[in-house]
Amino acid sequence: MKPLRFYSCLAVIILIAGCMTPNQYEVLETRVAIIEQNNSRRNTLDQANTNDLGHLRQQVDEFSKITRENYAEVKYDIQQLKDNFHRIQGQLEEVHYKFGINGQTRQESLEKRLDRLDNAISKNYEKVIALEKYMGFEPSVSGSSGQNSNSVSSKMQDTEDGLYSYAKQLFDQGDLENAKVQFENFISKYPDSKNADNARFWIADSYYAQKWYEKAILEYQKVLENYPDSNKNAAARLKQGYAFSALGEKANARLILKELISRYPNSQEAKYAKEKLKNIN
Repeated sequence: MKPLRFYSCLAVIILIAGCMTPNQYEVLETRVAIIEQNNSRRNTLDQANTNDLGHLRQQVDEFSKITRENYAEVKYDIQQLKDNFHRIQGQLEEVHYKFGINGQTRQESLEKRLDRLDNAISKNYEKVIALEKYMGFEPSVSGSSGQNSNSVSSKMQDTEDGLYSYAKQLFDQGDLENAKVQFENFISKYPDSKNADNARFWIADSYYAQKWYEKAILEYQKVLENYPDSNKNAAARLKQGYAFSALGEKANARLILKELISRYPNSQEAKYAKEKLKNIN
């Protein structure tokens, strides 16, 4: 339709040209040339658009094909997972049927025995710590002298050694909440004290004694990170392993205890770690 209109206009222009002056004719020729150039550009652009559209359709078709293939593969994988799940579920039901209540009872009994053994090891470790204090590894402020929480005067609490002794006395007497507060106060006032690592360790031990194992693990980690040369590091790792085990995180417990044995192979804590690993494995 457009070419017909173009040539009709051209014919009219030719007819009119006979009545035009040379200047008018040149102007008309120029306009016709411009129209032809524009028409040529339009045809070229239309062809390019047609090619691009064809290329785009080809890409869409290829993408659609790949998508369908991937969907089929994913659907197959999902079905395989479902089949495996049902097969495993059936095997578990078969095991439960074979062993029945007796098998479950034996498992529960074994878990209880392991828990009792874990508690026994923890208690023995506490006894060792007490023995170490008695032998002079770290002075104990509790016990034979019959002192109580009021035996440390307010004036003594204003000194570095006095505040640490007061906090440790609270810990030894089982007043764990107040002990934690005083140990934190001590670390805040005397961050560079020779007993700062011990104070952080006793804070962690307080949480451990309260069975707040997650918090205890974090506090023991502060001992390891903030005081890398502390003599409490081996004990901190050991108690971390105990805490992870109490939380049921056996893999983490094994990792910590093995690290302890590797770092401190000749320590008393390494011996306890080896015993604990036997029960975890």
